[in-house]
Amino acid sequence: MVGHDWPVTDGVPKAARIVTGILLMAAFVMILWAVLTTFAGRWGVPYFSFQTERGSTCRNQLTGYTCQPVTLADVQFYGDVTLPDSTTVVASRYRATHDYQLDGQLVVPPADAATALAALQDSFGPCRPGLPAPMPTAGLSAVCVLANDDASISGDSDVSSRLYAVGTGLRRDGSRVIAMNIRSR
Repeated sequence: MVGHDWPVTDGVPKAARIVTGILLMAAFVMILWAVLTTFAGRWGVPYFSFQTERGSTCRNQLTGYTCQPVTLADVQFYGDVTLPDSTTVVASRYRATHDYQLDGQLVVPPADAATALAALQDSFGPCRPGLPAPMPTAGLSAVCVLANDDASISGDSDVSSRLYAVGTGLRRDGSRVIAMNIRSR
């Protein structure tokens, strides 16, 4: 006998120790999974989602991320335009890789239609006649296309860092329809 004269008894049965060990391992894995799913999107882990500061839900991919749909706040942020708060985003998508692209269809109520046109012209310049609209124009009046697609061939040394085609028009009820396609150069 080494050390003591009394027999060693196990206080906890072997089955209980095994079950406790399994439960502790499962709890550890569940905690790690909860942390991973909560923060992985913000860390940029592919195929995990995250939410922007302006409320859009985005999903990481191998080479960037895609947000769909995009909130009005993010449309304004990515598009560098200030639209009336009454604007409704009908459909939108933002994709960022080494470049970015924003596509959106928006509707502005009749009360703010003129304000929206002024905001678009402030951000994208005047209406350019003769350019194709980036949307169907049937049933629309006062169609306006704001674009800079020809900036690369104009010889201008101050070329914009983005290409855009923004179309807008008025429905019969006076609401303004906006279609935008903005991408980096």
